[in-house]
Formats: sequence, structure tokens, C-alpha cells
Amino acid sequence: MEGMLREIGGAVEKRREEAISFLQRLIRTPSPTRQEAEAARVVAGEMRAIGYDEVSVDRLSDVMGIMKGTGGGRSILFNGHLDHVPPGDMDDPYSGRLMEGAPFGVEGEVVYGRAASDMKGALAAMVMAGKILRDLGIRLRGDFKVAAVAQEETVGAGSIATIEEAEFLADLVVIGEATNMDLALGHRGGVRADVVVSGKSCHASAPERGVNALYGATDLIARIRSELIPRLPDHPVYGRTTLAVTRISVKPDTPNVVPEECKFHIDCRNNPDYPAEKLAIDLEEIIAGMKEADPELDAQVLPSRRPVSARSFTGFYTDPGDHPIVCEARDAVAEALGRQPEMKVWKFATDGRFYFWRGIPVIGLGPGEERFTHTNEDHIRVEDYLQSIKAYAWLTCRICGVAEK
Repeated sequence: MEGMLREIGGAVEKRREEAISFLQRLIRTPSPTRQEAEAARVVAGEMRAIGYDEVSVDRLSDVMGIMKGTGGGRSILFNGHLDHVPPGDMDDPYSGRLMEGAPFGVEGEVVYGRAASDMKGALAAMVMAGKILRDLGIRLRGDFKVAAVAQEETVGAGSIATIEEAEFLADLVVIGEATNMDLALGHRGGVRADVVVSGKSCHASAPERGVNALYGATDLIARIRSELIPRLPDHPVYGRTTLAVTRISVKPDTPNVVPEECKFHIDCRNNPDYPAEKLAIDLEEIIAGMKEADPELDAQVLPSRRPVSARSFTGFYTDPGDHPIVCEARDAVAEALGRQPEMKVWKFATDGRFYFWRGIPVIGLGPGEERFTHTNEDHIRVEDYLQSIKAYAWLTCRICGVAEK
């Protein structure tokens, strides 16, 4: 098997320029959420050119590719998403340019552009891992699958469709979100809530005639920051619960009118010690306390209109003690990288939860760093990208098993 690993490493280096070119093509194909069709065509076309046994594209532009095994082995599924957040103020976000990483504080060459780290780098590596296996004539016993999904950045509709409609599943799922080439075993849950503060509008030239809902909202936000955030609980596995106010709006949105309504949005990433209902309770308690001092305050907590699920805790953790396949995966990744990967959890949410809730073990392995995702410095180190191709191919061999020639 050591000889096969060396062959895989050599094949990746031989395909270096081709692999970089494919990643650049993906980055140069804009694919904001719900606009993934063209990127799906790029991925499906590459899979067909490589020689995947089956390639399909569903109604949401999810791409599903399979290299079938000979039988008797476990299957592996690599999941990566096609969509990305808006480019914002990025400079030339769809350039996919090859450049030195010094401006980002990293060594070596990087590929720059929106979605490089979140997560077209990993997705391109997954597809290319299939090419390496095909080029080397490696016959797997189990099936090798890749799902390039849509709408991950919003509600995970793409992964849900591949799971529930196509039943595109496996014995082990690998999520390619950025891990800096370590292993992620899960992530915290997510809770969202809107708070609406009501007042009384009037002409801004005579503010004493009204009740400024914006003032009430900002006072409430200040109390949330000073009283609630500092006491959010920590957890030995998932880490600390965090909370951020991410949106605020007023009605009427007119410069010369005191607003009669102000709404703000809360994004809370929780652990099992802070379930969804606890956030609502804490917010209500703060509002009740403020009303004692200011009877005019009229504030209501609204639940999220688009919950991820009815679960109180929407995170997950694939415990190696319960799933020995995780230890096998860790050993395979260590062999491919020449170092022991750290075992950790993501700070953000991933589509891995949808598989885990169905009882399938899920791990995360991807090039790129969390700190660069959703930022104007979105990029991926070339060497990490190439290493991920090698790691994905070798992990596949170890999990699926290799048939005798």
C-alpha cells in the first residue's frame, strides 16, 4: 500500500497544472446561491471527461458523480457546495489568479478569489481525486461518490435534496469545508431570532411627540451585549456559545421621521448547554427587566421563520469512540499528509449535520482556513489544495478498499 500512496502523490504532482487550472475555472464561474447552474455544468463536464461511471444533475443544480466499486467494500461520499456568499468589496473576486500568499500572511503560492476557501478548492480537489484514481487504474471495492451541492449558504437545500430525493448516501461522508487540513468531527448548532421593538412615529423635528423605536432597540442591544453575551456557556467539545446582532432595520425608513418600528436579527451559535428555547427565555427576561425601568418599551422576540429543523440543538459530533471508521480515516489522512491531523470542531455550521442525523458518520477535511472564508482575502494555498487531492484519493482507497488487479 505504501507504493500506491507514492504513486498517488506522483500522479497529483504530474497533474499539478491541470488541477490548478480546473480550480481557476470554477472560481471564474460565479455561482451565488440559487445561481449555481453554470458551475454545475463545469463540474459535471469535468466528471464526464474524467470518466466517472455515473454523472447526474438534479432540479437544484446538484451534481452527483459515482465511480462504482467492484463490490464488497464500504462506500465514501465527498460533499462540497457550489454556491458562495456575495463577493462584497473583493478586488476582482472571480479572477482565480495565481499569486504569492504574502499579502495574506501565508507562505507560497495561492489561488485567490471568491469561494476559493469556501469551498471550491475542496470541491475541485474531490473531483480531481477521482481523476487520480482513474488515471492510476485503481479499482476500488466500494463506491466513490462526489456531491457538488447547491444552496448550502442558506438552508442546505441541495444536500437535503441529494439525501432525501436521490438517496445519495455512503458509509462515510467527508465534508470539504475549510479545516486547514485537520479533521473536523462536528460543529455547534445554530439558533436565529428576530426582535421587534415598537414605538410611535412622528416628524423628526419634534421627536418629543413620538417614541423612537430605534432608541429602544439600541438600548436593548446594549443590554444583550453587557448582560447576556458574557454569560453564554462554554462546552468541552463544542466550545463557547456565541451571539451576534447581524441586521437592523427601521420602519418607516425615512430620514425625517422618528421610526415606529425597529427590527434586529440575532445569530446564535450554540452548544448543547444552551438550547434554542434558552435564548428566547433569556431575551424575554432582559426585556422584562428593561420594562420595569421604561414602561414605554414594547419589544417582542420572534422565532426564526426559516428554522434549520425542529431540533433544539442542530449541531453534531462524530465521536471516534462510537465510530471506529473515524480513527481509520484519521490514520489514512496522517499517512497521506505525513503528520497527525488535529481533531477539532468547526465554528460554523455545515451540511454534515443532515447526514449525521441519519446515522451516518461524518468527518470534515478541507484545504483553506476558516479565518479567510467569507472575507475579502478569500484564497487557498496551492500546496494545501494539491495535498487535499492526495489525501482524498488515499482516504478513498483505505475506506473503500482496493480490488486485486
